[in-house]
Amino acid sequence: MVYLTMSFNTYRVLFVTPKFKAPLGAPFYFEEEQMYIRQAFDLVKMTAGQTGRNPAVGCIIVKNGVIIGIGAHLQEGSAHAEVQAIRMAGDATGATLYCTLEPCNHTGKTPPCTEAIIQAGIKKVVFAVRDTSLDDTGIRYLEAHGVEVVHAPDAAVSAFYDAFFISKEEKRPYVTLKLAATLDGKLADDFGNSKWLTNEASRQDVHRLRHQQDAVLVGRKTYAVDEPKLDARHVSEKVPIKVIISRTGDVTLHEADITSGQRIIVISPTAVRHAETLITQDFRPARLLELLYQAGISRLMVEGGSSVISEWINQDCFDEVVIYYAPKLLGGTLNNRFYHTEESRMTHLRLVDIQQFEDDVRLTYRKGQ
Repeated sequence: MVYLTMSFNTYRVLFVTPKFKAPLGAPFYFEEEQMYIRQAFDLVKMTAGQTGRNPAVGCIIVKNGVIIGIGAHLQEGSAHAEVQAIRMAGDATGATLYCTLEPCNHTGKTPPCTEAIIQAGIKKVVFAVRDTSLDDTGIRYLEAHGVEVVHAPDAAVSAFYDAFFISKEEKRPYVTLKLAATLDGKLADDFGNSKWLTNEASRQDVHRLRHQQDAVLVGRKTYAVDEPKLDARHVSEKVPIKVIISRTGDVTLHEADITSGQRIIVISPTAVRHAETLITQDFRPARLLELLYQAGISRLMVEGGSSVISEWINQDCFDEVVIYYAPKLLGGTLNNRFYHTEESRMTHLRLVDIQQFEDDVRLTYRKGQ
């Protein structure tokens, strides 16, 4: 995976047109629109996880059958994808703009993209996902200024934006529970030893997953014993915010964390030295999500031990579960199973992805039908 961190003014990217099979009987223009939308989506995948509360968006501008501009939203507060693409295109008069998300029509940290599109002389806009968090004035505004607007839905692109819409509409981070377990469901042996259950390929993939998060959360015990870095160093320079839960306030930051410059949040009933402390007496996961959203976090990965994982499942405070299964059996007592309850309860999940890393398997489940 390549991650984009530079301005698009500094280079151009050569796209290789992917093989794309349109639905049977679909007209040619459908295949062309979907092809460019998928190429814009490739840009989204390169920037996912680095745009803060803003959605990652990809954009391509085509004129006379030639791609003349590409763009992606690189980080919160920077130019949006449409503006980046227009800047690269130069003369975009009469061109068609393809973007993964409906262009914005409001002024926030940057001006509205609709104005930039109109001023550039673009004649047609094709987008994959409607931004339901905003009103529909953008489409009407473009059409009122003579721009043709086409909604070209794409299931893969739509699924990608689920996390953004959930976070924005429910005003909380989108939550991924991540764990690595043996085939008999153990996170560690009876003595708490867990390094390394999974193989190197799986651990590399965890770094890719962390790159997509704003923050990674662990409990005080996991932090004290494992001294986890919780970064994405194997795939990018991004360092997610480290979040530590301490119900007693009895947590001492490791020296490496104090000097690292990484943003560290401790959720505690009292202030903790060398850390940004969110003070609360209420440690229900739902309350913690409120605090973290207020702190600017929209995507959160929970990597705690069995107690933390079980509590977040039992409180129904998660959106997806990512399990890395190692081909091992630990046995021993029932301690350190990744999920336990005081009484039996059934939680139904939906399998959305399977990946294999040598002999390890990663399963991704989401809530809902």
